[in-house]
Amino acid sequence: MTPKQFDKTTLKLFEPVLREHGFTTESSRLCTFHRKVSDEIYHLIMPSLGSRGAWYRVMVFPASPAIDPTFFEYFPDDLGVPSDSWSYLSGQGIGLGTEQFSCNSEENFVRRFENTVRNLLTDIAIPYLDQFKQVADMLPIIKQPGFMGLALHHVGRVTEARPILEKERSRLAATGSSERVVTALIERI
Repeated sequence: MTPKQFDKTTLKLFEPVLREHGFTTESSRLCTFHRKVSDEIYHLIMPSLGSRGAWYRVMVFPASPAIDPTFFEYFPDDLGVPSDSWSYLSGQGIGLGTEQFSCNSEENFVRRFENTVRNLLTDIAIPYLDQFKQVADMLPIIKQPGFMGLALHHVGRVTEARPILEKERSRLAATGSSERVVTALIERI
């Protein structure tokens, strides 16, 4: 399956299911589904095509402009994922264990979606995301140090945030990177 076919089929299958839960693909170049919960929390569901177009996987995570200084520049398709690799949808829930769903043909994609993925979205992904209503709710799942430091600071836990942010600033500064994400994070810290 080509990326263009994947996006078209994903929109056709995922959109009716996720729209019922307030998700849209507005502003997405791809097939990134998102919903705004509040000014500080957004929920994202990102199906992504794997190598050779034979399979795909689905990332499910909350994100926040309060902890991501480039949030609105990269929203929705290119956001950093606060929970890092612990964001994949599988029959066991949302976590590190990624499940690859077959999509080597449109027929196979449709069958796998109807038999498995649809229920995983409604029974696992949506309830998982529903628990994140504010930045404080995200703290247990944040794996990226920069996001964690900014989240702790945002919720008023400044004493805990300070050493994390200082260490992250030093680490990022040492890279010498001029990438926008890096410079924005250093500026925010």
